[in-house]
Amino acid sequence: MCCPGVLRCALLILMSLCTLRQNGNGVGALYTSNDMSMQSLGDNRAGASSDDGSVSKGANGELSRSSRTICRSFPGLTRKQLQQCRRAPDVVASAISGIRISVDECGNQMRDQRWNCSNIRTKNGNPYTNVMMSRGFRETAFAYATISAGVLYQVTRACSMGQLRTCGCDTSFAGDGVDFEWGGCSHDIQFGTSFVETFLDIKERGRDMQSKMNLHNNGVGRIAVAEYAVKKCKCHGMSGSCEVKTCWMQTPHFSEVGDRLLVKFREAKQVVARNSIGGNLRLADDPTPASTDGQRRRRRKRQPVPPKDHLVFLEDSPDFCQADPGLGSLGTRDRYCNRTSDGPEGCDSMCCGRGYNIKLERKTEWCNCKFHWCCQVKCRQCSQSVWVNSCK
Repeated sequence: MCCPGVLRCALLILMSLCTLRQNGNGVGALYTSNDMSMQSLGDNRAGASSDDGSVSKGANGELSRSSRTICRSFPGLTRKQLQQCRRAPDVVASAISGIRISVDECGNQMRDQRWNCSNIRTKNGNPYTNVMMSRGFRETAFAYATISAGVLYQVTRACSMGQLRTCGCDTSFAGDGVDFEWGGCSHDIQFGTSFVETFLDIKERGRDMQSKMNLHNNGVGRIAVAEYAVKKCKCHGMSGSCEVKTCWMQTPHFSEVGDRLLVKFREAKQVVARNSIGGNLRLADDPTPASTDGQRRRRRKRQPVPPKDHLVFLEDSPDFCQADPGLGSLGTRDRYCNRTSDGPEGCDSMCCGRGYNIKLERKTEWCNCKFHWCCQVKCRQCSQSVWVNSCK
């Protein structure tokens, strides 16, 4: 029997305080780390800046790194980005972390699509170095927006956790509300937004349509975080009463941001790939050709500007069925599929008509989890054979 949902929740909560250990008899156990002192808990500031400008060691075990080390650890930064990195290495370290969680979330959201973000999961860790990021595909638009959102999310969270020297809590939320008072640490989304605009948008200083598309989609990613901040509250009082309610604003969970951007991906709008249209992106919704110069000029004038919260793309995407070394795309060979689905994850769509293989695989997962006071969750590893479908 697999681990029930309630125990999984307990497991996730305890993981923030405990360390996962597996003993010799195959039983996994969570135990409180012997060296987890109150000092280390109170100083859990991975990537926090020290007075000398270096990034000091946090409780997550990361080694102290100078600003030079941080800036060199992420290849592909532009000259101006390197200058930012030297000025604020702690913020850039959080930004790099945001890029990494963005690539993970991209793969999570696209797991049922032919393109599953595998080609932007580069060996050097910088997705912008893949040629896919220089194209005008719908998928490229999604990747830009997701990365922009991830950097904003991670930098803002780092601010609220006291990990960065140059930001903290958003103090604009103050005083009393209708039935609550502002307190806690509201996330400083404005600081994060300003940083993302300078750190990511600075890469797109060209006047060509590709740069304008990338800037627009960066903005869509920021909107997906900033405009969906949520109010969180905590009650204070005797016996669980809510005599006083303290509230603060925080960013939504990043998986929710990913869900929102996936909807934007499906609703993305194609824009006209002409650099002469008044310097602005214009929707390309009218498929009928214009026969005269006058008709073309009139059409350009009435072509609407895409909404700021809609993803835009310039060119039709390939089908991603076959491996394409030029794009770093792996194709769909050996990808798992669902033979009973009519959606993109279905074998007919995923395998591009090539058919699929049915094979028996052995899978292992945690099961029979039990909570032991205090504070352990012990699980066993259970194996079972399952039939899977993979594309030919």
